[in-house]
Amino acid sequence: MQLNGITLKLRHKLKPKLSLVATAYCRWESARSNGTAIMRHPNLKPALNRAEQLHGCVRTVTYLPDGIVRHGEWRKV
Repeated sequence: MQLNGITLKLRHKLKPKLSLVATAYCRWESARSNGTAIMRHPNLKPALNRAEQLHGCVRTVTYLPDGIVRHGEWRKV
């Protein structure tokens, strides 16, 4: 790097900026069998435990990077 005709040595290397890649992620919903008391869970196991206690259902909710939300089918536990 030159500054006013003088060659300067940088102390630190310039690091390239990392680009973030948007990925889809999934959540789980549990509810009673009649479709009330819906609750979201980050993992499948707590969703199954709650649905089993309520004698209810579980479904997936997928969030795509472009803002689209897809809901799966309710499955009885």
